[in-house]
Amino acid sequence: MVKKGKFKLFSFLLENYLIYYKSINKNNKLIAFSILESDNFLRIIKPLNEFLLNKYLFYYSIQLNIPQKRKTIIILSFIGENRSNIDKFFNLIKEQINNIDCSVSFLKNRKLKRHFLHVLSNNIDGGANSMKQPNLLVLKYGESLKFIQTHQINCDNLKNQMISLHSLVKALKNLNQKGYMIFNIRTNNHQKIVTNAYFLGIKYDVDSNVIDIDKEINQLYNCELFKKSNLNISNIYRILWRVNVSDNFYAINNNADIFFSLSHFNFQDISKFNTQFDKILQLNKLSYHRLKPNLFFIEEKILFLILEDYNLKYIKKLLKNFFSRYFIFILILNQKEYRKLIESNEIGLLDNLKILSFKDFVMLDFLELKKENLLKNA
Repeated sequence: MVKKGKFKLFSFLLENYLIYYKSINKNNKLIAFSILESDNFLRIIKPLNEFLLNKYLFYYSIQLNIPQKRKTIIILSFIGENRSNIDKFFNLIKEQINNIDCSVSFLKNRKLKRHFLHVLSNNIDGGANSMKQPNLLVLKYGESLKFIQTHQINCDNLKNQMISLHSLVKALKNLNQKGYMIFNIRTNNHQKIVTNAYFLGIKYDVDSNVIDIDKEINQLYNCELFKKSNLNISNIYRILWRVNVSDNFYAINNNADIFFSLSHFNFQDISKFNTQFDKILQLNKLSYHRLKPNLFFIEEKILFLILEDYNLKYIKKLLKNFFSRYFIFILILNQKEYRKLIESNEIGLLDNLKILSFKDFVMLDFLELKKENLLKNA
């Protein structure tokens, strides 16, 4: 991990939005962590990857709680030789992320510490002893025991929705599993974005009838998706720091295909989606009027039409009546129907028109809707 620095795992400085570790050797290396919570983390993956490529971030990790809660937390990691540079990079990232999505919350002080330590224990300040059992790490806090099993995840089988991440999360829940799914994301030596993914299974007693979760998951998806990983006690920091648990990394795309199935937008029910869209406009403080259940007039210059299927007649009527006066966005929720429209050549390339798939929509920066040149070079 940090080969040139040694750190005391439970000795750190907490200050506002950051947790700092200082190396205990002559290296004088600093490593720091911040945590943010997001309802829709998909929109901020692209800028986070850009921060990685620009060396503002050391790595970041996406943590999904099992059973899943609504908000996803992301751990940001910084490395450097002085706090001023780390503070500068953090403040820049915080400002840009908040500009992209004002619903993102950066944790601070006691809340930051609680979420950072929670993966091991809420009572870590009281001290802990660790033991190694076959395939398990055991943490002892007084009379309490916590058993941790790590499972590597083969991300090749998650790419391009071959296996839906939403389906995997649901399967773990149905198998009564509790713990955390971690995606540790960084750049490799070739400046490509890669991830190392794993599931931390958490138990508080060892049941003799416990199921073989690797076998159950692999049989369900008919491939080797899960594989037990034996984590040494000396590497327990990998759990706390949400860093990689093996050297197996998988290339991922900047458009976050692996995570799209976790979008909180309901693309299967257009009425529910329209209600969610209404709330998103409010959250981003955009002025708008809802002309019809699926047609919104935004910032006095944009018509935003939401359709479930490819409806060429409706689209042509809208363009005929309003194209000369307004920017027009058309969102097609059904991916197959979206492709039909794109491939039909019935609608030419127009400067004031942008047709969106649901993936385009998830990545849309709503604050861009306030800008005059929002459709240029789209």
